[in-house]
Amino acid sequence: MLRLSWISIVSFFTALLLSSMLVDHGTVEGRLRGPGLTIDESFNIQQGAYLVDALVQHGPLIFSPSGAQEVFGSPEYLPDHPPMGRVVLGVSHYLTSWCIPGSESTSYNVPAARLGSCFAFAMMVLLLTEFCQRRYGWACAVCVAILMISTPGLIGHARLAALESATNLAWIAAMLPLLAWWTDARPPSTLRACISGVFWGLLLLTKVQGVLLPPIVFLWAVWQFRWQSLRPLVCWTICGGGMFLLAWPWLWLDPIHHLQQYLGRTSDRPTLYCWYFGERFADKQVPWHYPFVMTLFALPVGTLLCLLARFRRTRPDSIDQLLALSIAVPLIVFALPGTPVYDGNRLFLIVMPAIIVLAGREFCRFDDRKQGTNEPSRSPLPRTIVHWQAAVLGLLALQPFGSPIFSPYAISQYGPLAGGSNGAAWMGMESSYWSDGLNSSFWEQVPENSTVFVAPVSHQFQLQDIMSLVPIVQQRNIRLVPYEYDPARQEGLLLLIHRLADLRPELRVVPPGATVIAEARLENVILARLIDTNPGKSP
Repeated sequence: MLRLSWISIVSFFTALLLSSMLVDHGTVEGRLRGPGLTIDESFNIQQGAYLVDALVQHGPLIFSPSGAQEVFGSPEYLPDHPPMGRVVLGVSHYLTSWCIPGSESTSYNVPAARLGSCFAFAMMVLLLTEFCQRRYGWACAVCVAILMISTPGLIGHARLAALESATNLAWIAAMLPLLAWWTDARPPSTLRACISGVFWGLLLLTKVQGVLLPPIVFLWAVWQFRWQSLRPLVCWTICGGGMFLLAWPWLWLDPIHHLQQYLGRTSDRPTLYCWYFGERFADKQVPWHYPFVMTLFALPVGTLLCLLARFRRTRPDSIDQLLALSIAVPLIVFALPGTPVYDGNRLFLIVMPAIIVLAGREFCRFDDRKQGTNEPSRSPLPRTIVHWQAAVLGLLALQPFGSPIFSPYAISQYGPLAGGSNGAAWMGMESSYWSDGLNSSFWEQVPENSTVFVAPVSHQFQLQDIMSLVPIVQQRNIRLVPYEYDPARQEGLLLLIHRLADLRPELRVVPPGATVIAEARLENVILARLIDTNPGKSP
């Protein structure tokens, strides 16, 4: 029977509580206010609810040829992403929407779906904490839990009905068998290789980032085991690929064409733009150093200090080396010319947990390990070391209380290497990618019964989604219309979402004669602004 340590259990509930506190985008007065409805959340919620309803209706028969055709062959099904991540959101919506009031008039209950990401984030914290506790002891486990919870990018995505938290969980679930079984001198057994492959298959079923794992596993296995790597690699590949193909019935309908369609869609898509050091780049023309810089700019101060201390004092073991490889390969792939990158560090957020584990290893000492193994020794640590560890962990535990993780805009926060959000803005970095500033605090300042022009609009359904999914917009009878960049014909209220890569330069400042009605700010950085371009007339 699997027995979890009290450290991992406490870490799970702490992560779940702190992430779920700010999932409300504007439903009930008096409730803590989280980020506004962000781009793509509506698609993820709708598809998650559709898949869960289909599972409830068909049960196991959804994996029959007729069930697959009816559910996955329907025009309602959107195969732009595999189903696993969206099923997590759909299950959360199905189980909790009845007990979260305030969204009775909307198409879906957004806070209920966001709880699925909160749960995935908390599960990731639990898995990593338990792994570190068993391998390296309580101090490393506590450090990893604190650093995971106090990383704004991780907990910020956990408050959205997005796929990143589920993807991070699936990535960690696929990495842990590799860290546990593929880091010894001898290759893993056939059974362990197959189990590792199944978890890779689950990662593939969550998001396309799963294709980044095979290069890591191949390079590691060949370097570690030489010719003995052939058997475990074959087992891993067959089990992972088989799980992916068998558990996604959409692929059955036309295997070759649908597989090409899915893999091709990741590169053959509308061009997205990045604002990077004061310049606008198309997603395939972003400078090669973008993923490295954005990763460093996202690290909180505690992680940076632990990393510096870690690599100054200790030598890496085989687990450290595999973790480092799992960080380097995704970053290098996204640094290759022609690889599309956008939305900050969202696409390579999977490297963050491995960075945190390496940082947490500062609380391990190799002389407290059995020589040549990863097993802890039976001799107790000297009392002075225990006191030192407890004191430093106590200081780290204070980090969340002074960090932006309690802000509804944590997802847009930059770390100390960028000088925070203010420093990043001074260097010419993007203000916000996700329109998270449009939460209830912002909408309360918008006049009732008003028509508001919006710029920029990222996709054709964005404004309709806000009007159908955000209760306060419905209650205040706010009508949103795309701005068509003709000021002579569109005087009145203008909502400017400060995604600088898409917002025209002349709209980044308040035009002469206009009046600011509402603003959303992170530090001194504007995330969204409502202006009245004709203050002489009432809205």
